[in-house]
This record gives sequence, structure tokens and C-alpha cells, in this order.
Amino acid sequence: MPVAPDPSRVPVVLATSNGVGMGHLTRQLSVALAGADALDVTLLSLSGALPTVARAVADGRLPGAEHVRVEHCPSRTSPWQGAGAAKVAWRTAWDPYFADRLVALAAETGARVVAFDGVVPYAGLLAARRRLPGTAFVWVRRGMWRQGVGAPWLARADAFDLVVEPGDLGAAADTGPTAGDTGALRTAPVSLTTHVPALGRAAARAALGLDPDRPALLLAPGSGAYADVGELVRRVREHLRTAAPQWQVALTRQAIARSGAGGSGGSGTQDGDVVALRDTYPLARYLAAFDAAVGAAGYNAVHEHLAVGLPTLLVPSTAHETDDQVARTRGVVARGAALASTDESDLTGALDRLLDPAVRRELTAVCAGLETPDGATTIARELVALGRGRAPAPWPARVGPPAWRRALTRPVARRRGTPYLTEAVTDVDPQVPVEHLRAGASPRYRALRERAARWLYA
Repeated sequence: MPVAPDPSRVPVVLATSNGVGMGHLTRQLSVALAGADALDVTLLSLSGALPTVARAVADGRLPGAEHVRVEHCPSRTSPWQGAGAAKVAWRTAWDPYFADRLVALAAETGARVVAFDGVVPYAGLLAARRRLPGTAFVWVRRGMWRQGVGAPWLARADAFDLVVEPGDLGAAADTGPTAGDTGALRTAPVSLTTHVPALGRAAARAALGLDPDRPALLLAPGSGAYADVGELVRRVREHLRTAAPQWQVALTRQAIARSGAGGSGGSGTQDGDVVALRDTYPLARYLAAFDAAVGAAGYNAVHEHLAVGLPTLLVPSTAHETDDQVARTRGVVARGAALASTDESDLTGALDRLLDPAVRRELTAVCAGLETPDGATTIARELVALGRGRAPAPWPARVGPPAWRRALTRPVARRRGTPYLTEAVTDVDPQVPVEHLRAGASPRYRALRERAARWLYA
């Protein structure tokens, strides 16, 4: 049955790009939680990590997010895009398809605002903007872009009613193209730690399968910190075995997936001297379990770890196209809030400093004086203000690309077949195309989505 809208809330679509981590999804979830009393949220994401979020909501790990409905949309680089002519056809057709998806979802939800968190405002997003002139469009984009990157994307800012830049604890070291942008609304940093109740130390350790009596290190190197993430994992583990054998290590799933470390199984799986954290989301809920952390300097990790005063050694990634983790690290370290290893040769010395109790106490004390990461509250308030008094998004008169593009989609149909529509949030299958519907989809929305899928797939 269709889910009736809550008239006391402003309907919004919070959209995210696919990205390489959980940053876009987590910021939008923070906004949804911050605006729980005033926003009726549908989260549309291109990220294959959306099922992780859905499971966390279902399992009660994201209290307050029960009202958030989710919908997955395949990206331009989806695993079933195919190869050769089919791949070209998919990528050619994707932007008008994404525009159809956004316009249809806005109509289904009666959205007054569409807020997109991502680096690139896709052509399909801008096409949806043109088709929904009465709907407010917001671009949420973090700062700390690498120098010389993204000028064409930033030029698209004029298409939006509002551009928001979530604050960054390392912002003083930002020298990228967004640093001098006077047209963006800058907020405090955004972190789930402000909006998700944290477990106490004993409960968090029990939930993760950690020894309650040994010091614990969180090892979350993300992707690209070293040429081979597994090398970082290996070096940290080897040093702890000799320098601090009493420490236990919890290794996040992303590092395990890239390095091959850790066994299979759920969160808290034991693998020798390492507890493998698989599908442990949101990690912000469990940070009290740890005495220190080593990890990449992504937006989430920095603002979650430092918000709770977790002594952290940052090993910045250099593999991201836009995110300048080296600059973020430099800015945070200059404030005395974290340690850093930016060269493989200094990792051992940095680890020894992190293992020093006096150094950890100093880091925790500095973190206690940092600004509160409650930027999501400001963003939610802005969305409410933009949405009040607007008419709901109208239903589209048509779906599908211009006629000249339809011929280009035919190779897709021959190679891929017709997908099925489902409200079940499942992991993305690289072989089976799925068109996902938010829970409680109306018959009208389902029919529109079937038509939109038909021209792309069949």
C-alpha cells in the first residue's frame, strides 16, 4: 500500500552520488536525522552501499531513521552496464534515465526540495532541475578539493537554489578551487556522532566481539592510503605484535576487502590477532570501544573520530580524484587534534607516539575544544525553509530520452534484457539488473517506472 505523506513535514528527496565510500550517504543520513521532526525524507542513492544503510535501519542501529525511505538507482558505472557497444549505449542513455528517475520520484513523494550530495552535478540532475522549475534544488558538496580539479563541475553551481559546503576541521589548509567560494553556505562540520546515540564502552566492545580487558586499535585505512592498502595493514599489525602485543586490532571491512585480511562472516569475526568488522555501520555508534585509531583522512573518519576524542593517526589517501586528504590531514594536525603519517618511512615512529598514553590524553583534550559537528542541523533547517510554501512536484508528461537518442539504447536491450522491479533492498548483483522502488510505491509510480525502464533495458 502507498505510504501516506506526513502533512507536518516537508517532503524532500536527498540524493547521493555513488562515490568510493560512505561519505555522501552518511552526510545525507545526518541531515535526515537532524530534520526528523520537520522533513519527510526519501533517500535516493547511486551507491551500492545503500543496502548496508537499509540493514542498519532495520536492525535498529540508526534509531530515528525509521521514517527514511530509500531507493537505489544504478549509476553510469553500474556493474551491468556491459561492454563495447552496450557500455557506450548505457552511458549515453544514463543521464536522461537519471532525470526520469528524479522527476518521477519527486512526483511520487510530492517533494518540495531535491538536495544532492556529490562532487559532480550530473547532466541528468540538471535536466531534472529544468523539468521541475517549482522545486528547490540544493547542492551539498564538501570542500577540500584538490588543486586543478573540477572547474567544469563547479561552474554548474548556478543551476541550484543553494550550494552548501559542510564544514571541515582541516579547512585552514584548504587551497583547492572551493576555498574562496563566497557563494556557498558554509556550516559546521557534519557528523553522525551528533545524531546517533553511541554505545558505552562495554556494550560497544561486546557488540563488536572485542576483549573487554585489552586496549583496542581501530584500523580503518580506507582505500588508497598506500599503493596497496594491504601493505599498511600488514605493517601496523607487525609493529603492534612486537611493540605492543597487548593491543587488539579491529579492521574495517573496506580494508579487508582490498587487502585480503580478515576472515568471512559478520561484524566481530575473529581472524588471528584481528577482529574483522564487516558491515559494521554506523561505526560512529561503536567508537567508545577503541583506545586509538589508524586510518585514512576521509571526511567521515576525521569528523567522527575527533568528535568523540578518539586519538587518531591519519594516513591520508592520495588516490581520490577530488578529496585532498593530505591537506585535510595537514589542517587537523596543525590544530594538534591528530597525528599523521604521510610517508611510509615515518609510520613506525607515528605508531609509537600513538601508543604513548600521554600523547593520547593530549589528543583527546585538544579534540574536546573543537567545534561541535552539528552542521546537519543547519542544512535540515535550510531545506525546511526552502520547501515551505512550495507546491508538490508534478507528475511528468513523458519519460524517455529524445528520439534521436533512443536508437543508441537498442544495444542495451539486446544484451541486458528486462529488469525486475522490487521494493526489497538487496545487494547489487553484477549480473541481474534491478529497478528498485521505495517502500509503499503507488501504482502510478510503479507504472511510470516500468515505462522508464522499458526504453532503457527493453
